[in-house]
Amino acid sequence: MLTPPLLLLLPLLSALVAAAIDAPKTCSPKQFACRDQITCISKGWRCDGERDCPDGSDEAPEICPQSKTQRCQPNEHNCLGTELCVPMSRLCNGVQDCMDGSDEGPHCRELRGNCSRLGCQHHCVPTLDGPTCYCNSSFQLQADGKTCKDFDECSVYGTCSQLCTNTDGSFICGCVEGYLLQPDNRSCKAKNEPVDRPPVLLIANSQNILATYLSGAQVSTITPTSTRQTTAMDFSYANETVCWVHVGDNAAQTQLKCARMPGLKGFVDEHTINISLSLHLRVFSKSQQEMG
Repeated sequence: MLTPPLLLLLPLLSALVAAAIDAPKTCSPKQFACRDQITCISKGWRCDGERDCPDGSDEAPEICPQSKTQRCQPNEHNCLGTELCVPMSRLCNGVQDCMDGSDEGPHCRELRGNCSRLGCQHHCVPTLDGPTCYCNSSFQLQADGKTCKDFDECSVYGTCSQLCTNTDGSFICGCVEGYLLQPDNRSCKAKNEPVDRPPVLLIANSQNILATYLSGAQVSTITPTSTRQTTAMDFSYANETVCWVHVGDNAAQTQLKCARMPGLKGFVDEHTINISLSLHLRVFSKSQQEMG
């Protein structure tokens, strides 16, 4: 009999099976479909200056019509004709950072006097386009080109590995329950509790489900269990139970299998759940409730 946590897994696993077998691969509304029509990536990774799709279509010119300048972070200068961004504070400092030398030159001396008349709230530096205002770290220039406003670092993907709180002129990273903030104040690491029970990673492939330590060493007390083209897997920590979708040659032969892992010492009590029958019973029960 299914326990409540496993009942909650059933709709998710069933949906994954249906998508993998009966329907073409599609991306969710929060994902970007790469040109290969196979890979889905987060929409937040599109036009971020990094190629995440295998074919690079997430950074294609027709997808990202904005200029390279816009790809630089606030208070950064884009070197002409390149994707290199340098801090505005390093312009006209006597040290060439851009390959073409556009960050240094006669304009640094000739236009420096114009900065005093521009009225910048924080800083001003001469550029080839004339004197330009820029802001302190964690602030960004406003539309008037002079005043500065707090920049929300949390809006930039990867600022914090888990939780991010924006503050005036800064940000604070945090971790969800069960994780500890690391010395870099950005990344999180799982607590090893209890200390005599190191974390274990379950890995599913086309042949089996095996258990390894985070170091990569295989857990000697756990013999891999045989599987076939596993398309989904989940673990109920409270029940010490792992469930996976065992794909058959057709939808009728695809099964939901579960096994207990007491104390993470091995797979026991492996059993099969008839997905189609369970779905039929759920739909029938729901229809009866609506009719009643």
